[in-house]
Amino acid sequence: MNLRGLFIGSVLMLLAGSSAALETDQYWAWGRSLADSTEAVNARFNLELERALASFPDHRPPKSCRQIAAAFRSRMRFILLHDFQIWAWNSEWVDRIPDGGDEQRKYRQTNLYSSHPTIDTGTWMPYTPTIEVAGVRFGTDKLGHLVSSGWNQYASYRRRIASGETPEEAERRAVQRGVVEESLILGELASGVQAIADLEANHAGLLFYRDLCDVEDPVLALEGNRWIIARPVDIGDYVTPRWDESYQPSVYNKGRWRKVKPVLEGYCDRLDHPQVVAMRRRYRELDRESLVGSIVAERVAGGKLADPAQFGIEAVCGATVPVGREVVENEAPPRKPIGSTTMKEAVASEDEDRRGIMLGLGGLHLSYPQVVSTSLAVMLSSQPVTYDCRTPCIFRGPFVEVEPGLGGGKLSLGWSRVTGKTNRSGTFLKAAFIGVAYKLTILRTWSDLGWVPKNRTYAGFEIGVPVAQANIGFGLLYRVDDGDGKKWTITGSVGWGF
Repeated sequence: MNLRGLFIGSVLMLLAGSSAALETDQYWAWGRSLADSTEAVNARFNLELERALASFPDHRPPKSCRQIAAAFRSRMRFILLHDFQIWAWNSEWVDRIPDGGDEQRKYRQTNLYSSHPTIDTGTWMPYTPTIEVAGVRFGTDKLGHLVSSGWNQYASYRRRIASGETPEEAERRAVQRGVVEESLILGELASGVQAIADLEANHAGLLFYRDLCDVEDPVLALEGNRWIIARPVDIGDYVTPRWDESYQPSVYNKGRWRKVKPVLEGYCDRLDHPQVVAMRRRYRELDRESLVGSIVAERVAGGKLADPAQFGIEAVCGATVPVGREVVENEAPPRKPIGSTTMKEAVASEDEDRRGIMLGLGGLHLSYPQVVSTSLAVMLSSQPVTYDCRTPCIFRGPFVEVEPGLGGGKLSLGWSRVTGKTNRSGTFLKAAFIGVAYKLTILRTWSDLGWVPKNRTYAGFEIGVPVAQANIGFGLLYRVDDGDGKKWTITGSVGWGF
């Protein structure tokens, strides 16, 4: 395979492997107390909705409610690791398990998905922690599903309404499409997991976006000639016990189940823990039939999907429901006091109280035309002072990068957004999970390896995409020296790091 073929093949492998949803393990938090973070999550939702409204200039107000909804969605999401869930991963106002870099390391080594092949790009991504909202525990990835995949289902719903379907038909078909997608590249084909809880959060997102604009009592309303938030968002209206993957089990293919089942068996002795018994009893009281549940049941009855119940802990441990000793709910840890400010003001203040960072970023590449190269970049960025970026943080800012290689060297200036985690001192990016880097590049070749003549100078534009701790890149450069030969060259690379 030539270098271009290797580049294309590697890109496809990385994108396929990392396109699955992030994995989470609510069993890992069983038996541990966790403060309810509903107030903080609601504060963030409503703060970002206010910011979305404020993003429209006075001389050009939004023409429709859905313009505001789209602006809100763009503030809350990115790719795979969304802004909202990264906030929940780091905010001092959200309690979570695990919390901090040391606990996260232990979690990665012992959670439900800790046993996996080395070449499994989905597991190169971080595992999401558990939080509690509206009395339900779930992975922070569900917040990403709500604001991102939920928008996609809402858009499908709107298109079907426009084509003449009833709201009920449009909603059902939008959810059906999501269920099928979860069985393909977004789920089983990529990771061996079909997360039914993710589908529940996706559908909740459809309902959320519909509530913003399309119901009789919408969240956003037109008052005179300006849009206002008529009623605050309450995430408790959308969260259900089926977001908890220890209550709503996923479906696994045979290969993944062989790895997951032994770890799940290790949780059997926690089934009669008082906190677990109380939580699962509360879930059964709160639980209601759902559209996702109905569609999943239809697929199970039709032989198109394995029964999720067989992957649940009761089935694995041979337990009956209810189980356990006398129920005594663990006390939740006390929430940090916010003083005289409101929670929304506290969340906003956390965003604004930032420290500057000079962040080092490194990478190794198989590249064209450099063949093999290594890079070192320095980025100027900032973070809220309370964030521990040994767990994933979002870094944005300008950078300068040098990249010497066998076939030549590059000097680049650019701007990047990358989500990753740092070393203990916070000065170097240890893992880049997802991002994009825009570069103005100068390339000087110094070795004629049959692709580009030596001693040539090119300048142009490149894009780098860190994904699942690996990276891919490509660019178009124009020859700026006085030599003869072709004027343009295309660059490409795959590798590790930034």
